Amino acid sequence: MSHKLIRGLYVITDPARLPSGGLVKDGAVAVEGDEVVATGRHAELRARYPEAEELGSDRHLVMPGLVNTHHHGQGLSTIQMGVRDDLLELWLADYWAWMKPLDAYLDTLYGDLKLIRAGVTTVLHAGYTREPGNAREEAFASLKAHADAGVRVAFGLQARDQNSFAYEPDEVFMRGLSSELAGRLRAALAEFPPFSTEDYFGLVDDLFAAYGSHPRVTLLLCPSGPQWCSDALLQRLRKVATSYGAGLHLHSLESPYQREFGRRHYGTGTVEHLHGLGILGPDVSLAHAVWMTEREMEICAATGTSVCHNASSNLRLRCGVLPAALLLEKGVNVSIGMDGMGLNDDDDMLQELRLVARLHGLPRRLERLPCPTSADVLRMATVNGARSTTIGPSIGTLAPGAKADVVLLDLDAVAGAYLDPRTDVVDALVYRARGAHVDTVLVAGEVLLRDGRFTKLDEGEIVARLAENAAAAPTPHVARLLAVLDELRPHVHRLFTGWPEPDFQPAYVVDSLV
Repeated sequence: MSHKLIRGLYVITDPARLPSGGLVKDGAVAVEGDEVVATGRHAELRARYPEAEELGSDRHLVMPGLVNTHHHGQGLSTIQMGVRDDLLELWLADYWAWMKPLDAYLDTLYGDLKLIRAGVTTVLHAGYTREPGNAREEAFASLKAHADAGVRVAFGLQARDQNSFAYEPDEVFMRGLSSELAGRLRAALAEFPPFSTEDYFGLVDDLFAAYGSHPRVTLLLCPSGPQWCSDALLQRLRKVATSYGAGLHLHSLESPYQREFGRRHYGTGTVEHLHGLGILGPDVSLAHAVWMTEREMEICAATGTSVCHNASSNLRLRCGVLPAALLLEKGVNVSIGMDGMGLNDDDDMLQELRLVARLHGLPRRLERLPCPTSADVLRMATVNGARSTTIGPSIGTLAPGAKADVVLLDLDAVAGAYLDPRTDVVDALVYRARGAHVDTVLVAGEVLLRDGRFTKLDEGEIVARLAENAAAAPTPHVARLLAVLDELRPHVHRLFTGWPEPDFQPAYVVDSLV
């Protein structure tokens, strides 16, 4: 089998060992098939593998591929589709009324191209259904898109069985509408094929039959979130996931409203409730988790439950700032996701690292408490992400035996006009690197991007097809549903803005607020 030799002025072989190890200067990574077989000095590996195809140079930084641990398979952003950022619960009402269904294959494929350009080689895709009743077709279309793009994916279809419109039972919400509007809503929904809980679990079985042994696909089960899932559904999802040896990924405590929902409905913290149901464990990741109590952080640490930090999304949707520094101190595995809501609206994960690093330099009392270092942040985006996706130590590192998911950055472009020799290369990466600096990307030893150009796909054609799809008028039955959902928006907005002020202490108190 032929070898590849991937060369760099610096090679980050194992972020877990930084800063005392895990970095080789004038280094290289030897790849055979889909795996790393050796790392070390370039001259030594060149002599060992004289026939190997060489990628990279002494102007490159070589590193493990980034792991985006919360994504929804969207290529076109919400703002591109006319949905303005707002408070999460108000934004969701706008989202479902204005985000008309897009072709799941094209949208997912374009999303993957953006991620690859930013150095992402693995993505956790919590799949939602763009059009009611179309879950099966869309799930298989998204998985085909990931396969065609070549990325590694942890995929799960989201499940829910309650509180479709707000954080209250559907029958309660419907009673708050006029009989005429409630009737039109029921009629619009009735035009779509039903998709029951039993249909969901039948689809899960079919996904495992089709993709359970795929080398680049890891299947998960994805409860949408506690407020959208009954306890019975959560426990069944846990049981089925365990039977398949699969993990769980769910939204949790994204907003203060969700924290208040838990207090009202469970009489305790949401994470405490999930723990009591037997949901949590090292195969579980919680997306967002901004509004945990300190006790709930300790539960995550004790159970090995991961937390996925979506810094940009939480800022854009006015949710708050995850107390990541405190979570790390407590021993919680914290990873990084983008939720399709990057601060620059471009899914550039390298810039997301920079945002995470800066957010958690906020002052915490007068003592000079430590904040996450550049190495900590890189770990969150690599080895921590490997654990969060349940894929494990075969990704996030370039140690021998790991999958050859490799990113090469143009170090001269990262440096710009000048970079002092004393500057740590990991600091330079976190402080300065952008997706525009990504030169080459490999997944499982396959080159997906070379010299900034895709090797497998015609990006221009995909963009053109997706733009045509987005500009097309929705089908008549979809248009009728969107029109009714648009009329629901003021009702949802009034419901949430009418909640009594919850009694909470935020995790971060910023500057002069006290």
